[in-house]
Amino acid sequence: MTCWWAVSLVVPTELGEAISNFLMEQGATGIEEVDEDSKGIRLKTYFLQNGREKRGLRALQRYLSSLRMMDPEIPSIQIETTPIPDQDWGEGWKRFFRPVQVTSKFVVKPPWSSIRLKRNQIPIDITPGMAFGTGTHATTKLCIRALEETLKNRALTVLDVGTGSGILSIVAARLGAREVLGLDTDGEAAEMARENVGRNRVSDVVKIRKGSIGKIRTRFDLVIANIDLKNLKRMRWPLLRHLRSKGFLILSGILEEEREKIRQCYLETGLLKWTEATQEGEWVCVIFKKK
Repeated sequence: MTCWWAVSLVVPTELGEAISNFLMEQGATGIEEVDEDSKGIRLKTYFLQNGREKRGLRALQRYLSSLRMMDPEIPSIQIETTPIPDQDWGEGWKRFFRPVQVTSKFVVKPPWSSIRLKRNQIPIDITPGMAFGTGTHATTKLCIRALEETLKNRALTVLDVGTGSGILSIVAARLGAREVLGLDTDGEAAEMARENVGRNRVSDVVKIRKGSIGKIRTRFDLVIANIDLKNLKRMRWPLLRHLRSKGFLILSGILEEEREKIRQCYLETGLLKWTEATQEGEWVCVIFKKK
C-alpha cells in the first residue's frame, strides 16, 4: 500500500519562499502555508514514502543547519513528520498546486486546474510528483527563458538531459523545435515525463528515453541540462559531443558562486563561445555557443 509522510515545520517568514523552493527541489509534493504568527509561518508538505523521502529530510536538516551557520539569529527549526496511509490521502493534496506564470508566454499548471489565459499565453500541464520540474524552481524558470531566447520558433533539434518531469522538452516543442529527445536515468521520472508529454499533445515531436547520454549517437542543434555543478563538470565532454557546430548549450542547476567555475570549465575545451548568463535569486543559467 502506498504511504505518504506529512512534513511540517515553522520557519521565519522571510525564509518561507527559500525553504519552500528547497522542499520542492527535494521532491516534496506541494507546499501549503498553514498559518502565520509571531514565530513565523508553518509550512506543510508531503513526501511519497519510497526511500527517497529519508534522503530529502536529511538534506533539509543540512540546509537548515547551513542557514543557521550563516545567520546565528535564525531560531532552531523543528521538523515534524507523520505517516499518512494512501486511503486517507484522497484528493485533498490537489489544493496545494496553483498555476505558475513562469514567463510572459508560459503558464505551468496542474491538469485539473482551469485558468483564463491572456492573449498569446501557452499553458503547460504538468502533474506534480517526484520528478523535478513543476515550474516553481528558479532554475526551471531560467531554462524556459533561455529556450525562448535561443529557439525563437526555429525548427531546431533539442536534447534535454535530466528531463525530470519533461517540462523543458515540452516547452521546446511548443516553441517550434523540430525534434526533442528527453533523457533521464530515473525510470520513474522518464515514465512521468512521457505522461506529461502525451498530456500536452507533443508526442509527435518529443521522445522520452530512460538512459544515459552515452547511449545515444545523434547530435543536436541545442543541448540543455538543468542538473548540478558536479554532474555538469563530469558530463562536459558527452554534452559537447552531442552538440552540433554553431549549436547552443544551456546549463543550469548552478549557484551564483559556481558560475565562474562552470564558465571556465567549459571554455577551456576551446570548443565554445560564451554567450550570456541569467540569474534569479541565488541560481544561475549559462548559455554557450559551439564554434
